[in-house]
Amino acid sequence: MLVNWIWVPAKRGPSCGVMVGRGEAAEAKLSVGPKKQSGVTVLKRGKCDNGYRLYSSRATEVAHLIDLDGREVHRWSYPQGKTWHYAEMLPNGHLVAIIKDVMILELDWDSNLVWKRRMRAHHDFYRLPNGNTLVVDRRSLKNPWTHSGKLTCDVIVELTPDNRVVWEWKAEEHAGEIAEHVNLTIPPYAKFWDWPHINTVEVLPDSPAARKDSRFKAGNILFCGRHIDTIGVIEKQSGKVVWAWGPGELLGPHMPTMLPNGHLLIYDNGQNAAVRRRGYTRVLELDPFGERIVWQYKADPPKSFYSPSRGSNQRLPNGNTFIAESDSGRLFEVSAGGEIVWELLNPDLHKNGGRMALYRAICYPRKFIDRLLAHYGRARTSKK
Repeated sequence: MLVNWIWVPAKRGPSCGVMVGRGEAAEAKLSVGPKKQSGVTVLKRGKCDNGYRLYSSRATEVAHLIDLDGREVHRWSYPQGKTWHYAEMLPNGHLVAIIKDVMILELDWDSNLVWKRRMRAHHDFYRLPNGNTLVVDRRSLKNPWTHSGKLTCDVIVELTPDNRVVWEWKAEEHAGEIAEHVNLTIPPYAKFWDWPHINTVEVLPDSPAARKDSRFKAGNILFCGRHIDTIGVIEKQSGKVVWAWGPGELLGPHMPTMLPNGHLLIYDNGQNAAVRRRGYTRVLELDPFGERIVWQYKADPPKSFYSPSRGSNQRLPNGNTFIAESDSGRLFEVSAGGEIVWELLNPDLHKNGGRMALYRAICYPRKFIDRLLAHYGRARTSKK
């Protein structure tokens, strides 16, 4: 989830407007040179977005908010003895963190607990305008297709602030609907203990796509199933899957998000353990109506950008794209033409000196963060 900010959308910035020539997708290229071990390694101030960046390392219980120079301006922490899977800020300066398979919690600016729900939450959430929260949850059940053995299946639930479940969507009940749109392997590959491994839940905003086709109307839910190489749209009112795409093109994808031009930005990891391994990651912009890739970013050489298990992408207001090469603990911002204009290597290190992985990172508008800092003060930056 990335909320629709009042000042500038944190996830739904303007389309980069890259040109597509002769019917083929324009391709951005990245060249990676020698790097220091950690911190900001590339900074081109006149070319990168000036927003603040939020990230949380996979082996910690801390979320860091940093400026372009990598200086921490704020942090949240709520030690529970369990590492955080994902953390994201709300428009009021609160932070929502997911402790995988344990709970989802909300902290205020000073890391005081505001709300929590014990559940098998994982990967993503979306805070709705009415204060309710969509959360990706899961539960173990007898394999619904083989009727033997256990399979952990995803469920998307809507929770009220007092933790009542007012809507839910069970993935296995909609497999047939997904199969109407894409090639779906049922029963699932035995290699996967969970299905379909949903890693994204986003409520669609109003957009040209919404006005053109009711499948993409505001309020419907965009999801991503990594183990089925599929992104799709759920009609919220009926729960029916009304659109899906991906197999044959995507491998283990993450974080599709609707752009203001009605296109979808998708993190295509490049590996599905049960199908095949491409060996490199790319970021795609898809026109969902023609199911046509209109822009893609991959490195040069391609294998120099590869995060097989996790990752994130965000289109910024200046047309650049903010990317997390999560498995290696690397964040970078790339222009529409492929120039790296900002890069950070995660300064959170393991005891052996290796960089910690992270899941997602988010860039927030500078004016938005400056207003929070002015309101709350430049709070703790050293609490562990």
